[in-house]
Amino acid sequence: MNSLRVRMTAWFTGSLLVVLGVYIGVTYLHLQHELRIEKWEREHPDRSDWVLHGSYSQAEVDDIAGELWRLSLFYALPVAAVAVGVGYFLALRSLRPLTELDQQLKAIGARNLSLRVHLTRADREFQAMEANINELLARLENSFRQLTEFSAQVAHEVRAPLTLLRLQIEDSAGRIEPALAESIQEELGRLSDYVDQSLLLATAQQGRLQLKVEHVPLHATLRDLLETYELWARSQQRTIEFVASTEPVLAADTRYVRQMLHILLTNAMRHGAGPIRVELVTVPNAASCRITNGIPSRASPTTGNGLGLRLAHALASAQGCALSTSSTADAFTAEIRWSTWAPSHG
Repeated sequence: MNSLRVRMTAWFTGSLLVVLGVYIGVTYLHLQHELRIEKWEREHPDRSDWVLHGSYSQAEVDDIAGELWRLSLFYALPVAAVAVGVGYFLALRSLRPLTELDQQLKAIGARNLSLRVHLTRADREFQAMEANINELLARLENSFRQLTEFSAQVAHEVRAPLTLLRLQIEDSAGRIEPALAESIQEELGRLSDYVDQSLLLATAQQGRLQLKVEHVPLHATLRDLLETYELWARSQQRTIEFVASTEPVLAADTRYVRQMLHILLTNAMRHGAGPIRVELVTVPNAASCRITNGIPSRASPTTGNGLGLRLAHALASAQGCALSTSSTADAFTAEIRWSTWAPSHG
């Protein structure tokens, strides 16, 4: 945006200076022509019947033309400075609708697709752009709503058959081989968890998540979760390092805080390699929890877009915190930041 303003200012200033240059050049050359070639005639001041004829010398011509040139340059400098200021002001005014449009688009996300952009005092071209963008947002809102409603509907439809299958297997446990029954129960449990996550994701994306905000001691919550995950890590010959430089207390929903942390830790265990580092720190105006794990050598770096991480992002957005992920060639990091927190007073 700034480069476009600069280009528009330079174009306006350059155009004005070119016009001034042409004007001054033509005036200078014409004046020299008049002074060198044209003769002057005037009446004698004392004798009205006398007519005097004459011309300027070369020195006089050079002096008059030089004075014009010096005056032109003297006045051109402030004119150029004013042209730069006026050009930048005009560029700023011309691009104001784009700046306004950019700010409004930044405020539109998955949870408020019903918002529309509105440009005040915009030219006809910008008004057409506003109408096209609003039509696009309407189509996106409709598509997103249909997708989330379809996802929720599918999850609801699948939930009942899974429950019936589980009950039938439990009822027929004596007639099925124990190993097979256990395997089927595990698969059904995994499918049920997937359906539950899909339902929760659809609910969060639709903005219908009911939050029960309370004080959540983040340090104690993490410590409690890590006791189970440390057992899992030891079974895979891995370690979990927990580093905490603060003990913040969040204003959040305990269920969903624990679920986000559970998703990130499970993701680190299932898809990561090597030691896992969990850091609880404070950053300016926020409390941060970072979970870093190595990446298996056979796997390519990824920022992670599975159902679990999508659900974690949706839960973070619903609670007003920020979840970000990043990866390098050998490490994957997930970080949650809460802006509503207070230091623990023990």
